[in-house]
Amino acid sequence: MAASEITRVLLRETNLRKSLRVVARRLREVSAADYVSISLADPRYPRGTAIVEAADGMGAEHLAGHILLNNKQALWTQVAQSGKGIISRDITSHPAYNPPSELAETMSAIGLAMYLPLVAGETVLGVMCAGWRCGSPYTDIAEQEVPWMEVFAGEVALALQQARAQMLVMEDRDRIARELHNVAVTRLFAIGTHLHVLTGMAGQAEVRRRLGHAINDIDETIRRIGPAVFACSEGAATDQQPVSVQLVEEVDAASSLLGFTPRLVVCGRLDDRLPAHVGSELVLAVRESLADVATHTAVSRIDVNVQVAADQLTLTVNDNGQSGERIVGGSTLGWLRDRAERLGGTVAVQAATPPGTTLSWCVPLERQS
Repeated sequence: MAASEITRVLLRETNLRKSLRVVARRLREVSAADYVSISLADPRYPRGTAIVEAADGMGAEHLAGHILLNNKQALWTQVAQSGKGIISRDITSHPAYNPPSELAETMSAIGLAMYLPLVAGETVLGVMCAGWRCGSPYTDIAEQEVPWMEVFAGEVALALQQARAQMLVMEDRDRIARELHNVAVTRLFAIGTHLHVLTGMAGQAEVRRRLGHAINDIDETIRRIGPAVFACSEGAATDQQPVSVQLVEEVDAASSLLGFTPRLVVCGRLDDRLPAHVGSELVLAVRESLADVATHTAVSRIDVNVQVAADQLTLTVNDNGQSGERIVGGSTLGWLRDRAERLGGTVAVQAATPPGTTLSWCVPLERQS
């Protein structure tokens, strides 16, 4: 398994434990080992504590996630603290052999074992262990391949370091995106919505004209900031709530502006059917649609309907207000249409009978990856 392959496996997976399991299995296959484990130091626990991130062979897969407590006399601790490997043809007779009870049965059948540090720079990230059963026909060959195993451990450590650095960058980008969205975009939406309301209250044509220019400037600013925010957060790991919960929060937030709570109806498996980026776009579409409805006059009822079909996601927002004339190019509707078209979707607005407006936002799901 070449260094490039290890790096590719660790970088393409956002689930580190899953990718390390692939690495452990591949190492066991090419080295003819009977058992391989990869344990990493975890800063969330006291110094010297490690977690078994991957174990493969001899039925030890269930050990993944097991916590190795700090034991100064244990093999893992000695290797992690010294940065030097321990190799023994009879590991159970080694003076430092003292496995946790969960590992004792597995390790009792091991003859040759290699405990090798995962060192990147001057930092020991963890320990890789490979073991061969007593009497294994591959024991003699494995002993001659210690230099190769040490190189392999070094490659794993470097790939781990790159993967962690990438995760930190993505987390930082996601944090910046959330802050931009929460502070800048949300406040701009709120200001624009209030200006829409003031436009209907202004008596002088010149005042309405100037408010209209201000609204269009804010909408254009949102259109410019929006893509940067979502490009910044694309692919980053997040702790976002399920889409259904986010939709309820959007409806609740709109109630303070509208004076009443819109009715929300969801049909279909929303949380486990939608790709993450489509779910984010849906939440934005609901927010923008409700902000647009807030500019209508005499609104007393709003129905928000979300339907998830096998091949299409549809959002329909019905209200009983009077919308008046709209300038699509520089409005919330224009922003909605632009983002829907990026997903291959459409936005349509129709006058309803009795008086009211129906906004339909549709996105094909088969085009989304």
